[in-house]
Amino acid sequence: MGWKKEFKKFQKEFNKKSSIFNNSFDESSFIEWERASQDVYYWTIENILAMIESYNLEIKEFLNNQLFPNKLEEAYNWRFISLDYNEEFTSYPCTSFFEKTYDFLNKKIGSYGATLVISACTKYCYYTTIKFWKVFNATFSNKNINDKTLLRVFEVMQRTALDAIECIVEKALLLIADIDIVPYKHHLLVEEIIDLGDDFTYHWSRMFDQVVDLTLETYIYQKDFNETIHSFTQEYYNNIDETDGDFEDFFEKTKTLVFNDEVNDAFNYFGISKMDRPSDFKKIYRKLAKQFHPDVNPDPNAAIEMKKINMFKTIIEQYYEKYEIV
Repeated sequence: MGWKKEFKKFQKEFNKKSSIFNNSFDESSFIEWERASQDVYYWTIENILAMIESYNLEIKEFLNNQLFPNKLEEAYNWRFISLDYNEEFTSYPCTSFFEKTYDFLNKKIGSYGATLVISACTKYCYYTTIKFWKVFNATFSNKNINDKTLLRVFEVMQRTALDAIECIVEKALLLIADIDIVPYKHHLLVEEIIDLGDDFTYHWSRMFDQVVDLTLETYIYQKDFNETIHSFTQEYYNNIDETDGDFEDFFEKTKTLVFNDEVNDAFNYFGISKMDRPSDFKKIYRKLAKQFHPDVNPDPNAAIEMKKINMFKTIIEQYYEKYEIV
């Protein structure tokens, strides 16, 4: 069919990006995370609580100026199956006071440890919430907030953020296991826990890029092709809203697309291909780690680069594991 060929050409021009984190017109989806770095005696429970309150206040003030789709109730309840507890969220995509999470964690790791993990979850929600709305408003400000097509953006990013929250809690439990944390003695561990959310912002941004692209594609169909195509597209999106199963399929396919993109980014970063052996990758990784590890490189930018190196290392290792490459 001729229209498909023409659409692909149009789509290719439309989706040209200046960077992998910039699919909107005015706002990049990349999250610039400010890491915790304080005096060793700073991390008292009072100061952590004050930090949590500050993030929640900024989120609240920001959301006061936002419109939500009528179909979405701003508050919702979510069950973290692997952790076996429910949490209440105050807004989409993912904001919460994490009261149930605190109760769950307090029984396992005590009050101080639970407060630390809540700070990590809240900080992650702060960055993703602000970034979500900035990109969403910049990209879709000329669209009707109640368009069914836009609901997909909220749903995908809700699930992406909730998956990250679950991983933050699980990873924190592993880090804190059997440790009675003394703030000044374990201040490096404290800061690592507070910034656990940073580990998941790359994936969040890639998911956001992908769902924004898919949503824009739908609007391109509706705008540039005849009523038959418009009706088909609208009918398709109406249908995928009807059952959770269809959304799960859409979400998993989106994750697959993002994983493939992330894998390509990771291999390109290390200057190797998927045909190279894992041993070749390990040699390059060790060389870069020796160059940028903060223990040997005092440059502040080295720590940032080392984090990027480890992030891409994890993606490549997941690729090797998925396809059983040894």
